[in-house]
Amino acid sequence: MPVISVCVPTYNGRDHLAECIGSIRSQTFTDFEVVVCDDQSSDGTLDLARQLAEGDERFRFIANPLRLGLVGNWNNCVNQARGEWIKFVFQDDTIAPSCLETLLAVCQRHGKPFGFCERGFIFEDGTPETLRGWFLGHKQRIHADYNASPVITPEQAIRIAVQESSHNLVGEPTVTLIKKSLFREIGGFDEALIQLCDSEFWCRVMINYGAAFVPESLAAFRIHANAATALNHRERTFRGRVLDPLIIQYRIAFAPQFKRIRNPNITGRTTLSLRAECAFNAADAWRQARKTPNAATATSPGTMLAEWNAVKSRYPGLQFLVGPGLIIKLGRKLKSIFTRIAA
Repeated sequence: MPVISVCVPTYNGRDHLAECIGSIRSQTFTDFEVVVCDDQSSDGTLDLARQLAEGDERFRFIANPLRLGLVGNWNNCVNQARGEWIKFVFQDDTIAPSCLETLLAVCQRHGKPFGFCERGFIFEDGTPETLRGWFLGHKQRIHADYNASPVITPEQAIRIAVQESSHNLVGEPTVTLIKKSLFREIGGFDEALIQLCDSEFWCRVMINYGAAFVPESLAAFRIHANAATALNHRERTFRGRVLDPLIIQYRIAFAPQFKRIRNPNITGRTTLSLRAECAFNAADAWRQARKTPNAATATSPGTMLAEWNAVKSRYPGLQFLVGPGLIIKLGRKLKSIFTRIAA
């Protein structure tokens, strides 16, 4: 079996595939396989991948019989992989020649089942300035969070995550190396999430195991107008910016994999306070969804109410939190009124 499985989930990604596969084949570490899982592309992506990898027996090609969606295809890549370690490289991205070798060495040196490196960006024409600014700001945040330390402890990750549950502790999957056994231990990527699916998984890993960190740009993440991130920012704002963070907050407050983050000795936050905050935000999201015009019949994909119902079907507990959340909102409002009167 190969030491590393390089997973390349593809969907209509011909444009930059040659650069992606070329960077994989240029690695200094060679004991790897490449698993290309294509999610029913209509532009010949899988055929092009076969041409680009011709003669390289390390490549395997899988055509999904049904559309799995972005996150489902990530999980399928992991399921198909045979290596001890998982290295994602997305169809638009590239990795430096020493990427596999360096990440594997630092994980093994520090005994960590998860590692990541710093990343560079390839901003294509048409990238909104707000999106460009967000990514550059996030890169600076990573520097500030870890101060180039080669080892990040679970306690460090817990303290960061509890302050801002939707904060991405790492970056994009192309910068990571993950021991495959972690997926058996804590589960795969959450398919209820559309934007923060990687953020939630990194949090789940790092609060339990910590991470090894390479403060060097060994991967480049491409941002362009048709990328999933850009499309979600434009077309699914409520789902990506309101409901995705709410799902993560809900998992932090209730899921067993996040039990360590509910330790007040580390965070100063009690389980009750985390759950009350989640209830408050669930009520707020529900009220926003109900403001959809003709809310009672708004079931078409993309409406705020339809997005709420889709999330609720995955996490029914969120609907049960709406009632307590409304009570908390009322209590805070009354407290504010009485405070003003007393003043």
